[in-house]
Amino acid sequence: AGCNRLIINSDNMEVIDTMKNRGQSAGVAAAVFEDCYFMACDFPLTRVEHCNRVANKVSHELARLAKVSVIRDWFEEPTENIVPLLVDDVTIISV
Repeated sequence: AGCNRLIINSDNMEVIDTMKNRGQSAGVAAAVFEDCYFMACDFPLTRVEHCNRVANKVSHELARLAKVSVIRDWFEEPTENIVPLLVDDVTIISV
């Protein structure tokens, strides 16, 4: 995709702390954290940041949809479920 910077946002401080600790975790998600950390290392610049839940509505909706929906690819147009949330995100930033 030509991207060389990665900013990881999460409203979960455990995720933030674990990623800042090189993906080291003793929990049940240890392998997932480790994989995420090493994939992030493929980028020249990676930053992990905490964001408020209000700013993270799109990811929560996508996670919810992943639990109840058939797997779908999203390349061109966002799913109709998240369009209002994306508009809200842009509105918050531009105000």
